[in-house]
Amino acid sequence: MSDIAKEAGVSVSTVSRVMNNSAAISAQTRARILEAAAQLGYHRRPEPLIPSKANNVAGVIVPDMMSDYYARFLDAVVEEFAKKGLSALISISHFRTEEAILAVKQMYGCKVKCLLIIIDDCEVVSEQLLTVVRDAHLPVMFITAAYISDMDFDCLYVDEMRSSVMAVEHLLHRGYKDLAFVGELYTANRRDIFLKTMRRFKMPVRPELIRIGAERAELGGYLRTKELLALQKLPDAIYASYDQMAIGVIHAIREAGLRIPQDIAVIGSTGMPLSGYIEGGLTTVTSPLNEMVSIAVRILVRRIEMPFSQPQQIAIKPILSVRATT
Repeated sequence: MSDIAKEAGVSVSTVSRVMNNSAAISAQTRARILEAAAQLGYHRRPEPLIPSKANNVAGVIVPDMMSDYYARFLDAVVEEFAKKGLSALISISHFRTEEAILAVKQMYGCKVKCLLIIIDDCEVVSEQLLTVVRDAHLPVMFITAAYISDMDFDCLYVDEMRSSVMAVEHLLHRGYKDLAFVGELYTANRRDIFLKTMRRFKMPVRPELIRIGAERAELGGYLRTKELLALQKLPDAIYASYDQMAIGVIHAIREAGLRIPQDIAVIGSTGMPLSGYIEGGLTTVTSPLNEMVSIAVRILVRRIEMPFSQPQQIAIKPILSVRATT
C-alpha cells in the first residue's frame, strides 16, 4: 500500500480506505488509486474460505485423482503433512495450466501456509503459472517430470529419460528387439522419450507399433494392444506408459491365446502395488513414491522456516523391478 500511495500521490491511509471500500474518498481519487494498484500488480488478499486454522493448512495441486499413481501420491502427501502438524487442502488441475493457475489463486485466497504443485509430464510449467506463484509469495515446492533449467523454486523431478533408458536397455538385454509403445493422450511425452531412447540405442521402431489413444488406464491398454495384435507382424515386447495400462495390455494378449513373455513381453511404469501380483509379477520402472513425498514435504517445511534460502532441484532415480512378464 505504501508503493501505491507513492505512485498515486496520496497517503497510505487513503489507499487503505479505498481498498476497504470506504465511501469517504472521492471517485476521482479512488480511480487514481485503483489504476496505480493495477499497474503495480497489487492484489488484495480475500477473506479465507476455510476456518480459522487456515495457517495450519498446506495446499496441494495435483493433475488427477483417478489414476492409481496420483491416488497413492495424495495418500502419502496427506500422511506426511500430518506428521508436520499440517492438514492438506487439495485441488485438481485436470492436466490444464489454466486450472493450475486458478488453483494457486484459490489457495492464496485460503491463506494456506505453503504450496505443493505436481506437474505431470504432459503439462508445461508456463511463465504465466510461475508469475502467479511468485505473486502469491508462498513457500512453494514443485514436483515435475523433468529438469527445468530456469526454475527458481524448490523442485523435485522424476528422471523420465532415465526410466525409459532402464526399460529399453532391459528389454534389449533380454533379446527383445522389435519394441512397441502403448499410451494415451496424456502420456505422449513418454512416447517421445521412448522414441528418443530407441534412437540412442540405434534401434529402429516400426511406426505402426506406436499406439496412442484417448482411452485411459486398463481400457486404453486393452484397446491399443488389440490394434497391435491385428498387425501381420507382432512386436517382441510392449512398453506400457504406466502400470494400469499394462494390465489392459496383458488382458488383450491373454485373450488372444498368446503367452507372456514367450510370445510378447510386457513392461510398465509407475510401480503400482498390484503390479507385483499379476501375471506372476509385472516388470516395471518406478520412482520410490513414499521417499519422494517425504523429501518434498521436508524441503517445503524447511522453506517455511527459512524463506530466503537457496532453492534446490533434486532428481529422483528410478528403480527397475524385474518380474515374470519379461
